[in-house]
Amino acid sequence: MNIFSEFFLLFILFVTTIFSTFFCIIGLSTPGWYFDNYRNLFCDQCPKTPSSLAIISMILLIICIILLALLIARIIDQQQIFLIRFIIPSLLILSTIFLLIALTSYLNFINPNHGYSYYLSIISFLFSYIASLLAVFWLGTGGFLSKTYSVDIFIENR
Repeated sequence: MNIFSEFFLLFILFVTTIFSTFFCIIGLSTPGWYFDNYRNLFCDQCPKTPSSLAIISMILLIICIILLALLIARIIDQQQIFLIRFIIPSLLILSTIFLLIALTSYLNFINPNHGYSYYLSIISFLFSYIASLLAVFWLGTGGFLSKTYSVDIFIENR
């Protein structure tokens, strides 16, 4: 894979994962989940399944952001890149599964009216799913960061 295109694929994957995490955090922290009696996802009368699964998904997304930042900055050793190459797509796919289960368990509790936090979490699911597809595409094209160089080296060789 071209040096320039692999860097941009990883960068787009990084930005998409950041957007997903951002919308997940906003969706978890805002009070627009339930109807008027239950304003927030962490209320006493609300089921704990949606909030706990969304928190697990958010943690997995944050781990992916850290791993992608380490890959882009080339801080990771060459021996560990092979393992991380499989960890990132796996964590992103697990994150989307946890978000999907959280949203469907949320739908079992409420009435058909949804608040804006529900839609923010759907956007978070969309971005994390796109990020996982990009990671799988990167993995499928045989992209090893060990074969490539940073953008600075690419620009110097130009």
